[in-house]
Amino acid sequence: MQTSLIHDFKMGAIVDVETTGLSHRNGDEVIEIGIILFRYNAINHDCVEIVETYQGLREPTDPIPWSVIRVHGITDDMVRGKTLDYNKMESIFGRADFVVAHNASFDKGFLEHLVPMSIDRPWKCSCFGIPWKKHGLPNKRLATLRDFFN
Repeated sequence: MQTSLIHDFKMGAIVDVETTGLSHRNGDEVIEIGIILFRYNAINHDCVEIVETYQGLREPTDPIPWSVIRVHGITDDMVRGKTLDYNKMESIFGRADFVVAHNASFDKGFLEHLVPMSIDRPWKCSCFGIPWKKHGLPNKRLATLRDFFN
């Protein structure tokens, strides 16, 4: 029996942030965010379509440390004068049934202050929530997953 009820389809949001450091508690800030809102079939878990994407840069209060620039490549010149579209981010998170991040506790910690309504959704972690070695991957690094899944 084939079903195509509207209730079979759900929305998820994949999010990734780049920051000025490792701890929002120490005053580190988000300088880039990327979000993909996708629709998927909740019965067989197939991704149906990408609904919307958002990518934005944000100028932090203090200069980005050189040690951090070496990690993500985002410089002060790249973020100078940039602000995020909070309405767009709230719209995307508001439609998501859940949020996925690679190391969700890191991203969620930064977003709870930046876009508080994003933490009202259940969060899933693609880094620690999936036993990647059990699935044949040597580690859980994003570059490894990218190469494995093309």
